[in-house]
Formats: sequence, C-alpha cells, structure tokens
Amino acid sequence: MQFIYEGKDITHAVEIRKAELTDNAGGELDNLELHFNDPKGLWSQWNPEKNHSVQVKDSGFDSGKMYVDEISQKRGLIILKALPIRQEAKTENTKTWENVRLLGVSQEFATKHELSLETYGTQDYLYTRLDQVERADFDFLAWRCSLEGYALKISNGKLIIYDEQYIETQSPIKLLTPDLMDGDFCYKNKSNQVFGACSISNSNKEIQFESKAEAYGPTLKFNNFTLNSISEAKRFSIGLLRSRNKFEQTFAGTIQLDPALAAGNTVSLQNFGIADGKYFIYQVTQKFVNKKSFLRLRKL
Repeated sequence: MQFIYEGKDITHAVEIRKAELTDNAGGELDNLELHFNDPKGLWSQWNPEKNHSVQVKDSGFDSGKMYVDEISQKRGLIILKALPIRQEAKTENTKTWENVRLLGVSQEFATKHELSLETYGTQDYLYTRLDQVERADFDFLAWRCSLEGYALKISNGKLIIYDEQYIETQSPIKLLTPDLMDGDFCYKNKSNQVFGACSISNSNKEIQFESKAEAYGPTLKFNNFTLNSISEAKRFSIGLLRSRNKFEQTFAGTIQLDPALAAGNTVSLQNFGIADGKYFIYQVTQKFVNKKSFLRLRKL
C-alpha cells in the first residue's frame, strides 16, 4: 500500500494499522479512515491539519486526492478521516437562479470548488427558478439531482452526475457466489419505507401529479412543493418515489479484497437462492490492511 500526504510519499515513514475507503455511489460523500501506530508520538512532526491532502494507492486502486476532515489522537495512535471535498465546501449558502439549467448550476459549483464536471446519461433540464436556502452547495445539488433520478458523486477532483437507470443497464462486472463470501451475508426484502405511490403538488394545488410503483405500500406525499409545470411534477414524483423504493431489496456481505469493484458497478448473484439476481453496488468499503471488501448492494 502506498500513502501520499500533501503530495509526498511517506509510506515508509509511517506504520498503518487501518486503512478503509468507503466508496458511495451517490447521496453520501466517500470517506477515508486511516489509523497510524504512533507509540513515540512522532506523528506530530507531520503537523497534520484539516484540509491537508491524503491519497491511498493499492493493487491498482487509487483513492484520488482527499482532504483531512478530522484528526484524532489516542495513546500510541493517530487517526485521520478524509473526504473528497475541502472544508469550505460545507459552508451553507443562499442563492436564487432564474431560467437556469441543471448542468449550468452543476458547472458553476464545479468551477467554484475547483472540480471538473462529468455527466453520464443526463438531460440538461431548464428550471424557471431555483432557490438554494442555507444549504451547502453539494447537498443542494444532490437533492436537485435526486428529483430527476440522478446521482451526484465527487471523486478525485471530479463532480460526477449520472442517470442511475442508465448506469444500472451496464453489464455486471463480477459474479458472486456463496463460496466467495467471507463469513455470513444478509439479504433483505423489506416493506418498511417502501411506497406504492408518490403524490406531489404546489401550495395552491394548481400543479399536482401522482406516480405509481409496482410495490405495494402507502402514498408518499409532498405538498407545498415549488413546481413550474406538470411535466416537472411528473419527473419529481417519479424521482422521489424511486429514491425511496430502490432499497426495497438489499444484500450485504464481505469478500476478499477486490479493488476493481466500485460503487456504481453492477454484479450478479448466483446460487444463493431467493437473493439471486442482478445488483447495483451502492456502497463498498475497501479494507486494505485486512484485505477485505465489504459490499452493500440493492437489487435491480
């Protein structure tokens, strides 16, 4: 494993006890957690500070540049936690746009935070008005993306926005069978927080729409929503319903370390029984020291 701190390879100068990268497909930021043995208190010479850059490479995997978000010290131990954004990206902002497109706002935020923008399968929807009210830029943008059925991810200096259904059509990159699992696994087909429909309307009920799902359940309701057209109401209703119901069937388990697996990939499960099928990796935690990959999947 290679560890780079503030652009300098210090792998041989430190002793890594734990290195885990949690890779999320969207909705949550990736995070890197590093534990260093430091029995003599020598880590202080590196003078770790928030916003310092860190990077982990192992067996072809590259975390990309991440930024220290939290520093902890215990007896004989230094702990660093890092995110793919700097501290200033957490600042809550208020701003209004008129006659603006989704990718226009996305590019504005990307430029502001020194990221490059990449999109996959998206449409550049036009909005009559957008209001960001005391929300961090990427928190606000992730919410707008979810309304359209899109996901937002930040990785290695890139702001990535993709259509989830477009990515879900990709071919599975790995076949998982019970003999590949390290220990127990857990498949769930739940009813809680699964909805049969989503109703959305603006404050005076002039614009409203209700989308239906194949699943059985209560109606998810959003009133007093800012809507400019029935087509917008339809898209948002479908997007909101999808964001809740996509976790109806899930699978979690550990395999031997596979750095090639990433959140956003699809895999196939065979010979498990009722859990068999095609799945989307919505989270994978790469445990580099323990040589394990912990997978969280949702069924397609």
